[in-house]
Amino acid sequence: MTANNVPAPLRVRIPENLPEQQDAMVQGAQEALARTAGPALARALGIERPPYNLIPCDVLDAATLARIIRQWPEQPQPALVVAPHVAPARAERLREAGIPFIDAAGNAYLEAGTIYVFVIGRNPLPGTATAAPKKIRAFAGTGLQVLFALLCAPEYATKPYREIARAAGVALGTVGWVLADLKALGYLRAPVRGDKTLRRREELHEQWVTQYLRQFRPRLKTRRFRAANPDWWQDVDIRDYGACWGGDVAAAKLTGHLKPMQITVWHHGDPAPLLQAQRMRADPAGDVELIEAFWHFGQDAETAPPLLVYADLLGTGDPRAIEAAKLIQEMHLVRAD
Repeated sequence: MTANNVPAPLRVRIPENLPEQQDAMVQGAQEALARTAGPALARALGIERPPYNLIPCDVLDAATLARIIRQWPEQPQPALVVAPHVAPARAERLREAGIPFIDAAGNAYLEAGTIYVFVIGRNPLPGTATAAPKKIRAFAGTGLQVLFALLCAPEYATKPYREIARAAGVALGTVGWVLADLKALGYLRAPVRGDKTLRRREELHEQWVTQYLRQFRPRLKTRRFRAANPDWWQDVDIRDYGACWGGDVAAAKLTGHLKPMQITVWHHGDPAPLLQAQRMRADPAGDVELIEAFWHFGQDAETAPPLLVYADLLGTGDPRAIEAAKLIQEMHLVRAD
């Protein structure tokens, strides 16, 4: 694609080997901007500053949005997010973070000199807004539970399939095809002699977080409560109840840099003793979130595995939570391959 075949082009740097579908999306978004802002204004936006470095997104969901905001300081500037559709709430979050975007529906946020464009609320074009990438079994359904166990406890890669299945809480047959997927994708080193090891773990973390927030977390059964004492969590050893902290409380304990606003508890057993001891009552708007744990390893830990805490913080979209997520990544997740 060149600047000559769009009506009022922004000057952009097209990434190498851009897939045809994304190339069409970028062109459609530029054309939509010309229709929304007017050709003269769209052209002026291109002239007023150097070419944008494109960040194409097939789906701008909560996980992708959080990742873009978190990684924005490292992006070569000026940069521009391009998506099939940016929903109003996510458009507001991008604008608040100072991140320019355009989409194929004509929504946009751009600033250049004295020019300011902010358009939200336009509906997605038919067939463009929710096209999800093709699913890989290791990144879908119970495969995500196996991957979670391997990422949080890498030593499981060397254990018998039955132990991996028990730790992940899945059927035995699930383990084989997840490991096969990971090997085929280059994420698992499986020599004829020697132990299996995960490779490119930081990349796998991002893959897991994206799919967890997109498809796994929404399916988890979550119940909300309110305790008689709002500060109950400060004086409780949650492990006494067969549970662990998640979300804000886990982040505070892992980093010391977040004041909890919501209390997330992952429970491995019957939560009734905890509810009774802390005199909790069901409340859809309560600040206590109770979720059944889906993993079966490290059950003596005070907090959920850092990868899960990191994912849930990113999923909130809250700037303070995203800052805490960055600290968790730096302190607990970044490891050499």
